[in-house]
Amino acid sequence: MQKLILYIQPQLTNTTTTQDFVRVDLMEEELISLTQVIQDVSDIDKVFTDYSRTFNLPASKTNNKIFKHWYNPDIQGFDANVFCESRIELNHLHFRFGKIQLNEVVMKHNEPSMYKVTFFGNTVSFKDKINDDQLSDLVWLNNFNHDADATYVKDALENGKDFTVDSVSYTDAIIYPLIAHSQSYIYDNQNGSANLSNGLNISTNTSHHQQRGVLPEDLKPAIPVKNIIKAIEEQYNITFKTSEFLDSAAMTNLYFWLHRAKGRITGDLLTELTNTTFNCTSSTSNCNHFNGVLYPSVQFSNGDYIFTQAFTNTYEEGFKFTATITPASSTIPYSIEIVDSLTDTIVASANNLLGAQSHSIGYGKLQTNTLALNESKRLFARVRSVDPLTFSATVSIEHSYFDTTLGRYDYGLTANYTSSSSSIVTSATIIITEQIPEIKIKDFLNGLFRAFNLTAYVDFNNQIVVRTLDSYYSGGDTFDITPFVKTDEHTVSEALPFSNVDLEYSEPKSILAQTFRSMNNRRYGELNYIGDATKKSEYKITLPFEHMLFERLQDKTSGALTTAQVGSFLDDNLEPSIGQPLLFYAIYQQNQDDINFLESTRPETYAALCPTGTNSTLNDYWIPSACNELGTSSTPPTYNLNFGSEINTYTLTDYGGNNNSLFQTYYTNYITRVFNKKTRIFKFSAVLPLKVLLTLTLDDLIVVGTRAYTINKMSTKLQSGETNFELLNEPT
Repeated sequence: MQKLILYIQPQLTNTTTTQDFVRVDLMEEELISLTQVIQDVSDIDKVFTDYSRTFNLPASKTNNKIFKHWYNPDIQGFDANVFCESRIELNHLHFRFGKIQLNEVVMKHNEPSMYKVTFFGNTVSFKDKINDDQLSDLVWLNNFNHDADATYVKDALENGKDFTVDSVSYTDAIIYPLIAHSQSYIYDNQNGSANLSNGLNISTNTSHHQQRGVLPEDLKPAIPVKNIIKAIEEQYNITFKTSEFLDSAAMTNLYFWLHRAKGRITGDLLTELTNTTFNCTSSTSNCNHFNGVLYPSVQFSNGDYIFTQAFTNTYEEGFKFTATITPASSTIPYSIEIVDSLTDTIVASANNLLGAQSHSIGYGKLQTNTLALNESKRLFARVRSVDPLTFSATVSIEHSYFDTTLGRYDYGLTANYTSSSSSIVTSATIIITEQIPEIKIKDFLNGLFRAFNLTAYVDFNNQIVVRTLDSYYSGGDTFDITPFVKTDEHTVSEALPFSNVDLEYSEPKSILAQTFRSMNNRRYGELNYIGDATKKSEYKITLPFEHMLFERLQDKTSGALTTAQVGSFLDDNLEPSIGQPLLFYAIYQQNQDDINFLESTRPETYAALCPTGTNSTLNDYWIPSACNELGTSSTPPTYNLNFGSEINTYTLTDYGGNNNSLFQTYYTNYITRVFNKKTRIFKFSAVLPLKVLLTLTLDDLIVVGTRAYTINKMSTKLQSGETNFELLNEPT
């Protein structure tokens, strides 16, 4: 009989100091049972975690202190909505880290007598953190905001844009792929007549290339899925372990299209003064103060006003910005805002302004909204207008603190910073969190996990390890538990819970995918795996993503295939459409067929000539694809976002099912094994010694007698080691 020891970390109350773990008192007679499952054959799309049955803790002095007064709703004490960090030891040896949830308190004579709690593995804490947050809540993504003028869009289409964030370089962090939101491109390099169709011609025909081509407003940006994962880490202070699936080649050029609303991107014109060089024009001492020389917690650098200690127990500090805007036009209305970049929130603003004015807005004691103890802020100013506005700016920062002991303002200081440019221009700034599709973070991650058949667990370093199911099971050891198994009785049952498995994307909203469905009576990329069974139930996975059928353009006159592959997000009425968020692979075409890019605006009547604009011939550009590479007529691309076997849209090759689809790459081994007529679920009971309990994990191969099994599920009474196994045999 092992000695089980449970530790709980008390919740923080009126302090920011991390609390030490406290050993709790247990009910001596109660055996705590823990269930472990990573993926259950009866529910194959769910990622599980360790969990216990609800067990009881006595209302001892120690336990009462941890769960203080939760039974009394009139007292602010323990918060049962927040899981507590916990760990389990067996005979003083580490067994599991996890979370404790308080379920209820049993009262006797108006006093607590017993607490009912549940233990969960650490992965549940991540689900609890993200709750129902949206991708638009991931403020770290705004490090990739950019001014979407014609020059920028062309460069992002032709090359991709690199960013450096916190000294880390992110290559091709923004691209503008050839996915059009309001039209369908053609390529006609022989016939350049200025007719309706040729309004969409992207060839470089010499007769009309100055009026036709790809225009900046046709395109929307895309960001790497890897950077969304990074933003999740930053937002919730978690770490996905490197060198696992989320760092794999399958993720390298997987992109997410910023298509929140149908049609072209709309929004105000913005300029963030973080991109502006400022020179301090105040006295040297004042300037030094605001650059952190006198007070290291306060800095002003290129438009960012940073402080990490808002006030102490003795002083309350306040910060006031005075922004003086001198616009070139006195008729264009504008607003000035102070934004906290850490939370992406506007903390102060002045609106509907005209002409040269000085505007005092700010944050802190001077503005009556007192800061929290040791609160961190990173503030910057920005100017917003409807039409382009040219201006110069001066930012004045007043710093004062209120002496709470003496009851008066004790010190004040002002520093003025003037922009080095007098021609700052508001432009169409793409704010990533305002353009990213509306989808919950948990739905986005669940979609990724189901697409690639991933599983996750938390390792001893508190990192989330994400692997494909095949990779997970290949990483375990082999344990022969025959000596510990109760051999007098075991059961054998079928492992096949379904008659077929249907894997598909959401209902398509783009024209080619809709046409494909009408013609083939199935969704593009769908796979339906049918077993040889007489069951009635169907297992269906529907991803929360759009799946487009991309088109490799042909020259309309010659019929020759070009190297330009495009997407068109139009409905069956040829109108701009909006569906579920779009995942796709981006392929960089270099030194390929020329396309035309025109720095102008698209005419409402396509037969009309476009306004004069700079014309560029591009032979490098990003194309969208369901595959991570082009492939050849004999060799399929390495990774493919189709579940089933589809013709390669670029090579027009049918690989006869051997196309590295999602099913073939990530599901085949597991699904075909479950549907194998020789597969069974074996249920054994065993009494495991401590050395086995401490080392056995769900990826291990279990040997009983002469047969090997993988673990489907196991439940253990931790003190006694009594374990019930559900095992899948390895078919011969």
